[in-house]
Amino acid sequence: MKRIIFIFTLLLCSLMLFASCSDNTTPEGNVNFGDYVIPTEPDTTKKYDDSQLINADNSWQTEYALSYNYYDKKTGSSTITEGKFGKYYQSIDNATNIVTFLTQEDGYMIQYMLDNTKRTGTSTVITEGSIDTMLSGFMLLSVCDPYFPVYKNVTEVGDDFVGQRSATRYKQVQTENGVETQIAYVWVDDMFGFASRCELYDAVTQELLMKWELTDFTQNVNENGVKINLDAYNIINE
Repeated sequence: MKRIIFIFTLLLCSLMLFASCSDNTTPEGNVNFGDYVIPTEPDTTKKYDDSQLINADNSWQTEYALSYNYYDKKTGSSTITEGKFGKYYQSIDNATNIVTFLTQEDGYMIQYMLDNTKRTGTSTVITEGSIDTMLSGFMLLSVCDPYFPVYKNVTEVGDDFVGQRSATRYKQVQTENGVETQIAYVWVDDMFGFASRCELYDAVTQELLMKWELTDFTQNVNENGVKINLDAYNIINE
């Protein structure tokens, strides 16, 4: 059986660098961010009450359209757009002009990988999962650890707007032997509790290692905004 493989799977592996954007931890309790590891102490959190935790609201994930810019020192930059409505989902990597398009059928999905430049594509039957339960690239990238605001190496630094939406900005610092080595800034959407913007810097050189930012977000979508005319492509069935 073939599983869904999004065009930016490898990109996500390099982008999921922050404690707010991943709950992948090592046995020692350190947060593992691929090439980066931010150590945590045995007692990682400050004293807190439940009101300080992030309460994620995933209701937006049923019908939406959004876009975000990303930059990674290793992979370069691009803009990703994605949308979901009913039995359709699509995502476009504007750097490659490649489209991932999913349609829900009776008991299975069909995944189309479309090249907008060559107007060609492939289709694959997906027998596991459904569009209702799938996690898109942005959903995976932006998920927040609810305890992120109360980690000892995290401080709240103010209010801001990301994608014309109100957000709370946090700063996370990695230190080694008392010296700052990496600094992360994370903006958390005030309404839905996802990370809408992230930046990671080398604290010594001030070099930007990674950045991504939500630029547009709406729940007011319809089928025409997500569905793709497949007749415009020469598609090979796999």
